[in-house]
Amino acid sequence: MLYHVTRNGQTYGPYTLEDLQKYVASGNVLPTDMAKSDDMAEAVSVAQLLGMAAPAMGAAPLATYAVASGEYPQTAALYPDPPNLHWALVLVIGLFTCGIFTFIWMFVQAAWVRKVNPNSKAIFYYIAAFVFDVIAIVAQLTMIFAGRNGSSTGTLSAVHFVCLLAYIVLFLAAIFTMRSDLEEHFNGPEPIGLSLSGVMTFFFSVLYFQYHMTRINELKRLARYRGAAI
Repeated sequence: MLYHVTRNGQTYGPYTLEDLQKYVASGNVLPTDMAKSDDMAEAVSVAQLLGMAAPAMGAAPLATYAVASGEYPQTAALYPDPPNLHWALVLVIGLFTCGIFTFIWMFVQAAWVRKVNPNSKAIFYYIAAFVFDVIAIVAQLTMIFAGRNGSSTGTLSAVHFVCLLAYIVLFLAAIFTMRSDLEEHFNGPEPIGLSLSGVMTFFFSVLYFQYHMTRINELKRLARYRGAAI
């Protein structure tokens, strides 16, 4: 099947799916460009098209992004690899450390994003969220002791509520900034057509990001191996 690609009102093609994979890898076609065949009711992004077509094309399980493992963009050499720890290990270690490791790991992820995108604000949102979380915990503990001593806890309760609310808002700002930064990087400097679910980001954030970082590292490793073999 042949597809036409549209960008800024201009139409190019037709291209096969294999052509689109190669052009995305070389940067000539962007994952955010729109593509449509004569049989399709409406156009979809190139990243979405290649993602849907991957099983039918016999792609390897890990190559579900808009590139094949051996065609990973050469620009990858300009950027450090994402934190390379399997998401399941992050989960297990986080459980054994009562969430402390998971909290630390989100700063590791944000620090890496800051390296590849110096304009990223995710780590600053995380820091601010951490500060308000600590204040909320201190206020809560102080309320407990004040309540036992018969002291008024009205002010402390208000401080705790405000800080807890600020923590939630800042944490959400951090994870969705991370999502935006990751999609921007992996659809720009390293164009692989990464698309992250907002729902998964909301519920699983650090683990969800690490799942994709692990897969991206595997794609990069396979690309380096094939390049060395050639």
